[in-house]
Amino acid sequence: MSALFRIRVLATSGTRLWCAVAGRLTIRTSGALHDELTDRCAGASVVVLDLREIQLPVDGALPAPPWPDGPHAVHLLAPASLRGSTALDARVHWHADTDTAWSAWCAPPL
Repeated sequence: MSALFRIRVLATSGTRLWCAVAGRLTIRTSGALHDELTDRCAGASVVVLDLREIQLPVDGALPAPPWPDGPHAVHLLAPASLRGSTALDARVHWHADTDTAWSAWCAPPL
């Protein structure tokens, strides 16, 4: 399954992690991506996920959100169609651009 997507760690600082994900997000790959991100983000308190290179299904059937279990805060740069999936998880914060995500990632913990 992991050959269908690529996860790159772009930055780390203490318990903060910034990852970029590319590949196809489908109903079949969503669970595998979630599991891989949960493993990669183990011990992280704040995570930024750049999902702007993710390819979503053309039929409009959105899979389950792949954000990892564990971190206290997950900051997303993602396609607008995934925004509705963030409403059910209070840890998830949507960012429209890299600058606001970077500021949130660098901010002191609450």
